[in-house]
Amino acid sequence: MQSEELILIREMTEEDLDTVCEIEKEIFSQPWSRQGFLDALHSEYTRYLCAVKDEELIGYCGYLRSFEEADITNVAVKESARRQNAGKKMLTELIHRGEQDGIEAFTLEVRKSNIPALRLYETLGFASCGVRKNFYDLPKEDAVIMWRRPE
Repeated sequence: MQSEELILIREMTEEDLDTVCEIEKEIFSQPWSRQGFLDALHSEYTRYLCAVKDEELIGYCGYLRSFEEADITNVAVKESARRQNAGKKMLTELIHRGEQDGIEAFTLEVRKSNIPALRLYETLGFASCGVRKNFYDLPKEDAVIMWRRPE
């Protein structure tokens, strides 16, 4: 059995927030706060999913909805759990659930230097549509704007 098959995707809960914040701090130079995630969980305009393998939360992703569009605000997989398709599986499920709820287009920003993430998003139908200059800090870097729109 492949490791991808062992990954369960489920809705994020408040009980997940301590682990989510640990992963957030491990990966990002300017991590979201626990309160930021808590507020997002309680918003009617967001959806957050977690990836779980062997009963361990290894990743999460989410979006903020505005009418028929959604901005994917977070995508993270623990360093030790990468290359197991957790990110692809989470995003595929997030998009699927969003489309079931009437979302027609998804957007996100990604560091210009994050080639693995750029390639992943391209495999999911996202296309580069522009650049946000100096979008990221620590270190300062441009973001590639990507969209996934209906055919």
